[in-house]
Amino acid sequence: MNSNKPRNVGDAAGSPERSRPPRWAHWLLTKLHPENTLEEVEGDLDGLYAYWYERGPAGRAGKAQATLRYVINVVSVLPPFVRRRKQAKQPYEQRSLFHPDMIRNYLKIAWRNLRKNQTYTFINITGLSIGIGCALLIFALIRYHFQIDRHHRNYDRIYQFTSRFMSSEGNFNIRGVPYAFGQAVRTNHPTVEQVAMVDEWYSPLLSVPVANGADKKIKDKEHIGAFVEPAFFRIFDYTWLSGSPDALGQPGTVVLSAEMANKCFGTTTGVVGRTVRINARTPARVVGVFANYQDNTDLAYSIIGSWASLTEQRGARPEDERFDNTNGSTHCFALFDNRFTPTDWNRQLPSFVKKYNPEKIKETSYPVVPFSTMHLSPEFGGVSRSLLLSLLAIGLLLIGTASINFVNLATAQALNRAREVGVRKVLGSTRTQLFWQFMGETTLIVVVATALAVILFQYGQTMVHQYMHGPFRFTFYYSPSVLVGLALLASSVIGLSGLYPAMVLAGFRPVVALAGRLMTRQAGGFSVRRGLVVAQFTIAQLLIIGLVVITHQLNYVQEKELGFRKDAILTVSLPDLPAQDRSKMRTFRNLATALPNVAGLSYSMGGAPQSGWVSQTVVSFEKRPEKEPYTPQQVWVDADYINLYDLKLVAGRNVQPSDTARETLINETFMHRLGFSQPVKILGKTIHKGGFAPLEIVGVLKDYNQSDLKESINPIFLTTFADGYFAANIQLNSTNYSQTLKQLERVYNQVYTDSFFEPSFVDQQIQSAYQREQTMGKLINFFAGVALFIGCMGLYGLVLFMVVQKTKEVGIRKVLGASVNSILWLFSREFIQLIALAFVVAVPVAWWVMDAWLQDFKYRIPLSPSIFLIALLVTVFVAMITVGFQSIRAALVNPVKSLRSE
Repeated sequence: MNSNKPRNVGDAAGSPERSRPPRWAHWLLTKLHPENTLEEVEGDLDGLYAYWYERGPAGRAGKAQATLRYVINVVSVLPPFVRRRKQAKQPYEQRSLFHPDMIRNYLKIAWRNLRKNQTYTFINITGLSIGIGCALLIFALIRYHFQIDRHHRNYDRIYQFTSRFMSSEGNFNIRGVPYAFGQAVRTNHPTVEQVAMVDEWYSPLLSVPVANGADKKIKDKEHIGAFVEPAFFRIFDYTWLSGSPDALGQPGTVVLSAEMANKCFGTTTGVVGRTVRINARTPARVVGVFANYQDNTDLAYSIIGSWASLTEQRGARPEDERFDNTNGSTHCFALFDNRFTPTDWNRQLPSFVKKYNPEKIKETSYPVVPFSTMHLSPEFGGVSRSLLLSLLAIGLLLIGTASINFVNLATAQALNRAREVGVRKVLGSTRTQLFWQFMGETTLIVVVATALAVILFQYGQTMVHQYMHGPFRFTFYYSPSVLVGLALLASSVIGLSGLYPAMVLAGFRPVVALAGRLMTRQAGGFSVRRGLVVAQFTIAQLLIIGLVVITHQLNYVQEKELGFRKDAILTVSLPDLPAQDRSKMRTFRNLATALPNVAGLSYSMGGAPQSGWVSQTVVSFEKRPEKEPYTPQQVWVDADYINLYDLKLVAGRNVQPSDTARETLINETFMHRLGFSQPVKILGKTIHKGGFAPLEIVGVLKDYNQSDLKESINPIFLTTFADGYFAANIQLNSTNYSQTLKQLERVYNQVYTDSFFEPSFVDQQIQSAYQREQTMGKLINFFAGVALFIGCMGLYGLVLFMVVQKTKEVGIRKVLGASVNSILWLFSREFIQLIALAFVVAVPVAWWVMDAWLQDFKYRIPLSPSIFLIALLVTVFVAMITVGFQSIRAALVNPVKSLRSE
């Protein structure tokens, strides 16, 4: 080897790219030279090449001369016989990379480095713990929805019969079936293993006789009750604390959950044989107590009465024997086996409909659906899979954001650790050992962050219950599959966060690193960090845009003119009776309207428009032989209803007060569907509904939204029918609601002594109709804030690093007259450019996602540029606050201190 080696070879290591030796000669050296001395020889020859290049003639001649000398020296250091290199024998025992002593050494060094760089450690652990904690919460929510009712032994063999109504407008699916459906299945298909009818009972009310006093009334607002056939407990699994469901086939019997038994009797023992009154009216004997639900379920019944008690409760009804009356709360479950499969049912379905509902054979079908899919079927009121996939994507993006922070800060810190790497390589550390050392540091950080994330997750469950109002039961700690998933998640984060920085740090050349001439691009490069910052803020802006769109849409649907009055009106449920007591209705009306702050009262089928209480029916018009090819909505209301809700008449008059159905009001949509364009021309015509006398059309109402804004306005007709009134609508004329509600409660309890006073304001009912969207908005609101916070923590760390690197540059600029504003711009301009680039990437993705989400609404906001501009401004504002804090400190430092060492 040449002996004219310059004193400081490292000075040339920082030369431009053109001073590097040719790649082919360098490749030859790395492939043919012995590995045990390759690294040292490689560094020396690179330094000599730069020296020869700088000292030689200018231009191509100098480069050719340096190349020639480099090739000669390469050949001179090759072994005598060029052959495939073999691994040199180690003169000492080489420890395995994963030997306990090596692992202990990795952890010890990792701990020392983390203590040395406390700010860097704090930012990484905080970002990762928040990201992993939020992701765990999201994954637990998703798991909750996918684990619904999977604890039943025959889960994969349980099916539910449904109803499908077909018309020119499309198909309409509900879970409900006719009351006589179960018996028809048993008669027509006896090979079905088990069939059970269920009639759900919302907000169940029980009264318990108390000695020497008034009955104790208990109303369960959190759960629902049900009347079931005995086969229900042969399909679904329950744990019995006392008694059994065997006697539930008899009328006047009921079983209670442990929670409801405690509410009624203060104990779960000695309850069997005691008596309660269903709806404070019908006596029922308790025949069993079952354990509270420990698993996720859609069948969280707290009170289960016998199917025979249902007839006793509401009385015999002729329509229950027919198939032309379908109630959405009446369900039919079945247990199928190999003797009879869903395919057999679907094949025989046309003959079944022809036998039991021949008049509607073209309009009605009863498909069977696996019970396992019902919870995730939006057409049956279930949760949308796309919503869960969106949450999953958000969880992965949060983990990605935290991992990006780690990579950015680790590569930025690489310059500060260059000499450490050089010393370790000179002392004999291999690239592989250094790689695993840095991976050990990452592992330590991720393990600590994961432990903190589990603690955050524990507190996050409380937030889910209170903030999202969801009956979630997380079994996180008790599921081996979830614990394995957590381990895989932590391993993935270790790989995402640590792989690239470890490769960068382990790849430093010792000569270059020890000379202190390591260039930024060799330490991960600004280009990589720029790309990661762009990715971070793309995620943040996607979430912010989603938040802005959801918030605007929810405000729009809640503030949009719906065509009826909704302020200062409350509804109160009437007792659930086969037919309302009309004398009590008159008494309650008189007493309530006599109160000073009550402006009016009206009775209706289920409360206000958009309350969800509607009934689809089939009608015929005038003397047309065929029924109309669509199903209008019917609403039972009294004569005061349209005035109380301020519904507008465009022609005709209001219905006359009556307890029976005689006259009707229709909306404009129904008028147009009947073939009329002028309201006055349809007045006096009649519509025919089965079981009622012809209904004369006496008025046409201006269209209003009977359903929520996810649906277009449907054909509607309103008529009087006192037996179908289940709600009182009360208009208030005072803002002193608390006093008025107390007065109304006294009046209600005076008239309906066995019922329960539950007022609900109409505007709150309308708001609750969008609970799923509100929940999604709350989730995105929270997680957008988390993503922005994590991103700004990373920005803070990068700016802190830049301030240290540019300390002398800032001092020189200030000496030369630079202002504080120009120094701030020095640090801020690159990040503003990166955020702007992230905005360009985020906008088309966010537009596509939110436009698809808005398709669920018939009435929706436009995706205007202002929505996207808000997201950009929010991101820039928060990022500049983060950058500005450290930038101002750097700009205000006395330049004398910055340049003292020069």
